[in-house]
Amino acid sequence: MQNNEMTMSEVLRDPMIRQMLRADRVSLSEFARLLKKTARARHAASAEERAIPLVPPALIERPSAGGEAGL
Repeated sequence: MQNNEMTMSEVLRDPMIRQMLRADRVSLSEFARLLKKTARARHAASAEERAIPLVPPALIERPSAGGEAGL
């Protein structure tokens, strides 16, 4: 199976992507900032998914379907 992922450097050098950026009037530096911001956000989200919760989900109280008890 072929890996079609590109590095950020490859994306910024790709002629087709550069042509689309020119057509959309997006500067290369602006696009690079967007790629970096997105990469940081994805990294943070995946790190958060791997984090161990401080309180196990089974111990977190959830409101009952009938509302507050005793009311």
